[in-house]
Amino acid sequence: MRKILLGLAILASFFSIQAQSLKQNIIPIPVSAVSLRSNYSIDNNTKIIFDASQKLDFEAKWLKEKIVDKYGINLQISNDIALLNANSNIRFIVSDTAKWCEKEGHHININQNGIEIIAQTQAGIFMGLQTIMQILPQSKNDNKLVVSGIKISDKPSYQWRGLNLDCCRHFMEKDFVIRYIDLLAMHKMNTLHWHLTEDQAWRIEIKKYPLLTKIGAWRTMSDGSIYGGFYTQEDVREVVEYARQRHINVVPEIEMPGHAVAALASYPHLSCTGGPFEVERQFGVFDDIYCAGNDEVFTFLKNVIDEVLELFPSEYIHIGGDEAPKVRWEKCPKCQKRIKDENLKDEFELQSWFINQMNDYITSKGRRIIGWDEILEGGADKYKGVTVQSWRGFEGALDAAQSENFAIVSPTTYCYYDGDVAHTTLKTVYSFDLIPEGLAPEHHHRIIGSEACMWTEYAPQHTIDSKLFPRIVALAEVLWSPKENRNWDNFKTRLETHYLRLNELGVKYGFERSPMNLEIKSDMANKGFICTIVPGQDGLSFTYAFVKNGKTDEFKKYEKPVFTSDASGIEVKIFNALGEESGTVSRNFSFHKAAGKTIKINTPYAEQYAAGGNNNLIDGMKGTDNFRDLLWQGYTGTDVEVIIDMEQKTEISKVSTSTFQSTLAWIFHPTKVDVYLSNNGKKWKKAGEALNKISERNSDNTIQEFSVEFKKQKIRYIKLVAKSIGQCPEWHRGAGHNSWIFMDEIEVE
Repeated sequence: MRKILLGLAILASFFSIQAQSLKQNIIPIPVSAVSLRSNYSIDNNTKIIFDASQKLDFEAKWLKEKIVDKYGINLQISNDIALLNANSNIRFIVSDTAKWCEKEGHHININQNGIEIIAQTQAGIFMGLQTIMQILPQSKNDNKLVVSGIKISDKPSYQWRGLNLDCCRHFMEKDFVIRYIDLLAMHKMNTLHWHLTEDQAWRIEIKKYPLLTKIGAWRTMSDGSIYGGFYTQEDVREVVEYARQRHINVVPEIEMPGHAVAALASYPHLSCTGGPFEVERQFGVFDDIYCAGNDEVFTFLKNVIDEVLELFPSEYIHIGGDEAPKVRWEKCPKCQKRIKDENLKDEFELQSWFINQMNDYITSKGRRIIGWDEILEGGADKYKGVTVQSWRGFEGALDAAQSENFAIVSPTTYCYYDGDVAHTTLKTVYSFDLIPEGLAPEHHHRIIGSEACMWTEYAPQHTIDSKLFPRIVALAEVLWSPKENRNWDNFKTRLETHYLRLNELGVKYGFERSPMNLEIKSDMANKGFICTIVPGQDGLSFTYAFVKNGKTDEFKKYEKPVFTSDASGIEVKIFNALGEESGTVSRNFSFHKAAGKTIKINTPYAEQYAAGGNNNLIDGMKGTDNFRDLLWQGYTGTDVEVIIDMEQKTEISKVSTSTFQSTLAWIFHPTKVDVYLSNNGKKWKKAGEALNKISERNSDNTIQEFSVEFKKQKIRYIKLVAKSIGQCPEWHRGAGHNSWIFMDEIEVE
């Protein structure tokens, strides 16, 4: 008897491990999964069975194609409903009795009698097929696929699970958009938020207004080249239908009242000033928006919306509403008259009035609007029946839900994947909790879901995979799986299997966090630098090369810290687990005469941009083209004054430093840099000055060297003063607020 009990215990343990192994393959993790003591073999005689009246033809063909493409097994499709109750085969059943499943959930039973998927809708069947594809074995055995028995019940936690794909800042080809629909479906995502209009482009054909794509879809780059593209209405129909078949809703975004320069370049009379305008090639927020006092604007927008509604069956239409400066409205007679006529308090209420005009029109057509959280700035009580997409934290979602509206929660911290993975790591995404703090439980249902936001200012098409993956995989699980089932360590284990699937699909996924930390320390005794590569995640390898006299040495495999005394920089190549080059990092350094000496900073730097602290300006490290790289030191609203003590009289003839300009981030080059010399630290003599040569209106990110040369002399003390512009200029959106100076190394030769 004891032997029988022991055998049963071992068998139970085996099946428990087997179920756990199957669960290790599933992303998002299901609500429940229980092993069964059986398995089922799929071969060329296996049929996919469903009732023809349940309209599952696409789902059946989809599975048939996936199986034949991957395994070479050609399943048969049958509508013989007598076989639904027979043993064997793969059975799809849509039933009203599966009420627990709701719209997208499903029950999956795999045993010796076959594979059965039961759901309340076709969408539920299709979502179940995504799970089936994940638990199938990697390869067939004797022309059969042996599938372990398991019973799964699953449904999503949130109804809105999407990707916001910006196709304006950079154009995405139609086939690329279609590819992403398949990737979304694979991860049980159900929404493609298609960002189609912007300052930098109008991407959708509107037949009533042909100039929108003739002019608005193209921009002239700084080198004179023309960049752009657009989607014809036939393209849009193809994308929407492809998505519909895969139970993905395509939601168009037509921006208003801001982010409209491309439309104004096409039809300038829709602005407050009358133009002329060019399609923007710079990125940021621009003052010229639709004129809220011009009735022709609403005629135009309603005509545009009419054509959009014909193309997109979506219940929701996104109308933007974000980042709309009020500068033009404040000075526009038509807008001011509108404020007076409509008894509005200010320009913020004018925006609410504007949005409500379009909300009323769109709802009259049987649709609903979504707007970014700025639409609440005129008061959350101004709207009923809108959905707010909260991106500036959780406040917009909280306000929307408390005012009995619905909210999509996509805060930058967890959902913006255009930036450096160091700022939004995979683990950060996985920790995302959509419910705003302070929201009463009775309003939790008003938080309907979230989106991965893929803005493309600095992300052309070929970089999108590495930006979104694997972070969108983590978000997919956050949105689908119950919180109590989610576990970071378990997810990481399942992700290792998932990477194999992404490899098969050719997804060029990026990193889970910063792939490496390049530590460079001054070696004063040997007058050089020690470079150490610290891997950020497992499975990566590195090669490095020093830069000497403007030329890059041969790359070598990195094995241990390396020293250099004659290089001006280092380049590091990063290789993923497949051995593919997947990134580069470079740093410049300079072992100059002031490196490691004593420095006194008379102007306090900002704590959030302290970089290397007090010695940052003489540590030998040069800043990169990213002002957040912890190499640039930030000062706000004041001149920068520093004194370097060379510790003894030293022969010098040149003092230089570099500053960073990013006007969109309120960072400006100084007007000039003055250099003073002294041998006692009290009496100073001006050695010279270097003037700014880059316009403060230049919105490109630029690095400028300020260099002062003088007759060679022995000096102990050096004072450098960088003159700030003070507050941001009147024309700047930060007018009246302090500007910034970002400075890196002060080099002394």
